[in-house]
Amino acid sequence: MALQNELLVKAEDIADQVLRHGKHVLPTIARLCLISTFLEDGIRMWVQWSEQREYMDMSWGCGKVLATIFVLVNLIGQLGGCVMVIGRFKVTIACGVLFFIVVLQVSKATLKTDIKL
Repeated sequence: MALQNELLVKAEDIADQVLRHGKHVLPTIARLCLISTFLEDGIRMWVQWSEQREYMDMSWGCGKVLATIFVLVNLIGQLGGCVMVIGRFKVTIACGVLFFIVVLQVSKATLKTDIKL
């Protein structure tokens, strides 16, 4: 029983040290986890710019100009919102921008479904 209590005290001390040293990093890691999907999608749009634009043009049949505008708005909105959240700069506005991107993408998917019907 004494050995178990000693191990428990030692584990608590280690946990306290980890928390003391890591408490400055944890909020940033939490923000990164929350925006990871937006960050991944924005980076993919950056890397696959022409493929994304062509896909939008082919799936919507809207022309290269509107497809480019849509991909550009998504790219800037997602990467800009992510940078603002990580940098703690106007986080409420950044979350609003990311929410707008979600609504825009959902409305695009709904519009695409309606056109097929």
